Amino acid sequence: MGIQNYSYEDVVEYAVLIEQRGIKLYTRAAEGTKNEPARNILLHLAEQERKHEEYFLKLKENVHTGGSRKVDVEDETIGYLSALAKSEIFPDSEDSFQERFKTLKDVVDFGKQAEKDSILFYNELITLGWDERTKDILRAIIREEKKHLVQLAELNELIAERDIYY
Repeated sequence: MGIQNYSYEDVVEYAVLIEQRGIKLYTRAAEGTKNEPARNILLHLAEQERKHEEYFLKLKENVHTGGSRKVDVEDETIGYLSALAKSEIFPDSEDSFQERFKTLKDVVDFGKQAEKDSILFYNELITLGWDERTKDILRAIIREEKKHLVQLAELNELIAERDIYY
């Protein structure tokens, strides 16, 4: 089992990838509905993901002013983190989109799970022995993901209360 360097840039690249997949999911779902309130909700969710993406891209730009930060990580851990970010949090496959998302609640529930998985991903990253500055950035990302999770939970209640369909 080998050891590799895992950089702050790698962390931010995964964060951007996660947000881009969220944008894609919500935009595609919005395009698939004729219901105006549902479309507006989904486009709002895509916009929130876009704002997170912009925030993470700014963090990536800031790395050059503070110098690159790296930690040594076992290959197994890098594989786990990579697999989690690439396939579990907003997976790239569109094969079963129609079967998976029959209702607006299905899409929002999936988004909630993706936010939970993102929080798990970033909490796992914090344990890797980063400097305090990087840990603070990871904590800020986690706070943002938690806020989004709360918003999605509240959105589920609104959907049920107002009987908004997909």
